Amino acid sequence: MKIIKEFSPLSGENILTQIEGNAWNDSPNPIDQLTNTVKRLIWAILGVKKRTYIIATDMRIVQVNKTTLLWGLLSGSVDVMTLNKSTIQSVGYSMASSWFIFRKYYFVLANMSEQLLLTYKGKNKDLIEACSIVDSIVAQK
Repeated sequence: MKIIKEFSPLSGENILTQIEGNAWNDSPNPIDQLTNTVKRLIWAILGVKKRTYIIATDMRIVQVNKTTLLWGLLSGSVDVMTLNKSTIQSVGYSMASSWFIFRKYYFVLANMSEQLLLTYKGKNKDLIEACSIVDSIVAQK
């Protein structure tokens, strides 16, 4: 598990799981994917990269939105937010398909103010395990 430098653990805090994905490309539709691919190609030429991380520790849940410029040489923007466990209403995952063959898996976290839909690239088993860990942290309220 890659530890990102923008996350500062508290003393005695242990990281239980980390999910990495993007929060801007959430459609399984191949036409939308094509449009997003063109946008990502332009961003790749300019060296722009956007990622979202959900880090679950034994004490809290942290969301990190990170944009880098010039192929990671410059930090574009960083948002680090601790999510209050009492405001999280639900945690889970979903799968969407389009045209019967295109599928995407998502990590879904809904709190009082928004719903975070994070496109997940990885094994379905790892996503289920991460959701279970985050759910157990939220249930400890």
